[in-house]
Amino acid sequence: MDEAGNLFVIGEREGYDLRIGTLVSQLQNARHYLLRAARNLSQEELDASPGAAPNTIGSILAHLDAAENMFQRITFEDRRFNDEESLRYQPYFEFEGGERSHGLPLDAYVDALRETRARTLEGMSRRSDGWLDTPKTFMKQPANVFYYWFHFLLDEARHTGQVILIRKHLVKGADPDFYPYSIAD
Repeated sequence: MDEAGNLFVIGEREGYDLRIGTLVSQLQNARHYLLRAARNLSQEELDASPGAAPNTIGSILAHLDAAENMFQRITFEDRRFNDEESLRYQPYFEFEGGERSHGLPLDAYVDALRETRARTLEGMSRRSDGWLDTPKTFMKQPANVFYYWFHFLLDEARHTGQVILIRKHLVKGADPDFYPYSIAD
């Protein structure tokens, strides 16, 4: 996935200041594992309900895309979602009850994630490391831009674990032998 073949090297990336490049390398590594965990899933598998748990793999992928879009608005544009964006993305932040079947193929989720990530990378390439220190608040507490992207990185890693757990153990037809960490199919 990493165009430079540096998937397992966390650090500088061409076209980015040092700290931002290091963050980019971490984001790209986490995305690699998410996409590996979701690979080859059918629409039915993406929408399969894992028992009493509210998250399907499809809803997790949609949530991560919505969260990255939200953090772009907050950190690149210094704003929250507008009304139109809220209507589009807010359902993917509500995991209590409700319909979790989206009826989308894996390619639709992957395309959305890739388009959103391309905007993130483009936005980060236009900023210097000092931008990461820009003061923000998070849940009414002091924070900075770096924290938002660190939070997203943690969220993606945590949700990748959920995808693996659902895929291996919680849905009908689960494959307990699924190995998410391979480099290639």
